[in-house]
Amino acid sequence: MSLADELRYLRALRGGPDNMTVEEGAGIPPGTLWQLEKRYRRVGEDDEVLARLAACYGVPLEKLQFHRERYRKALSAYLHQAQDGGEAAHLRLRTGEEVSGRVRWWDLAAFGLEMEDGELTVVQRHAVVDWEGIE
Repeated sequence: MSLADELRYLRALRGGPDNMTVEEGAGIPPGTLWQLEKRYRRVGEDDEVLARLAACYGVPLEKLQFHRERYRKALSAYLHQAQDGGEAAHLRLRTGEEVSGRVRWWDLAAFGLEMEDGELTVVQRHAVVDWEGIE
């Protein structure tokens, strides 16, 4: 799950305060949260901004740093590589569940995994927390 997805999720868990309220509470410049929540590539924000957001949301800084490295472009590359190589993709979801299967299709919002039993499972991209790399 990208940092953008995680930040939107954390904000939603707190009742969905507007960005300005969160920015004021975290002591970060106006517009910063909006930018972070809209980016799907690795965000180059410094750790100070992430530390302030982590404190505001009551989560460890390491959690936000972890999600910063799980940006959507990296997941796209992983899915593409697995599909092209005919390899199974191995993913961990927000629920803690782990799923594996062959990538049959993918787009910006979801992807289809063919499971071992031949069934197709559709996974929403924002539900993916981590994945194993195919090197």
